[in-house]
Amino acid sequence: MEELFDAVEYSQERRLKLAVLQLRENAQRWWKGTSRVMRESGTLISWESFCAAFQQEYTRESYYNNHERVFDTLNQENLRVAEYSRQFPSLLSYLPHVSNQERTKRNKFLRGLRPELFRMVLAGSPATYAEAMDRAVDIEESVLEAQNQVQPTAGCVFQPVLEVAKPFQPPHPSQQSNRQKFKPRGKLFKRRSNSSSPDSVSSGGSGFGSVMCGQCEGRHMTSQCRGVRGLCHQCGPPGYFARVCPLMGGQSLS
Repeated sequence: MEELFDAVEYSQERRLKLAVLQLRENAQRWWKGTSRVMRESGTLISWESFCAAFQQEYTRESYYNNHERVFDTLNQENLRVAEYSRQFPSLLSYLPHVSNQERTKRNKFLRGLRPELFRMVLAGSPATYAEAMDRAVDIEESVLEAQNQVQPTAGCVFQPVLEVAKPFQPPHPSQQSNRQKFKPRGKLFKRRSNSSSPDSVSSGGSGFGSVMCGQCEGRHMTSQCRGVRGLCHQCGPPGYFARVCPLMGGQSLS
């Protein structure tokens, strides 16, 4: 019945009237006697006092103990404040020693809130359980509203930009032809070009000793041959060859 009343959101007075109308025979006689004692003693007859008296009369002690353990461990955790607070009335109906103590109910409600919400509600110094609950609901709604306004903007600012790698493309034929137009430069190219000069003939070896003159077959380059310019190979002056060089005992032809 308690869950049904919570679902349809009946007021405390309406819950009491509907519950009393459901009593039959012994239960009806019991409530008439109990309500008379409560009025005579000055106890307020309410939905909470009715539930406490009814459960004390018809519920076993172990049942109370189980609900008390659930109440002691009740925390907000991932619940909204409205959902968390709705569990209090159903549990308090089994705990008359708590339901009649406004300060005890308020403290239990505050301790069950999430730490950050607990500090903000406590800063307002609520005097009653109802005041603490209303303040917690208002603070939670304002925090959620602020978060909903900030999150879309933050998502746009910090959204990562993904770079797509370009696939490999081979060089265009025109680029290859342009590269082939460039010829090597520098000392290495000059050295190689000199070694392949038409003025010299290689005999298969390397170095100076492998150069042979094309005119006299001497070991020098053809362009440096004295015989081509009419010079003596032995002493160097013009007018005779080495075979008639005066230094070798020959005679001059001039």
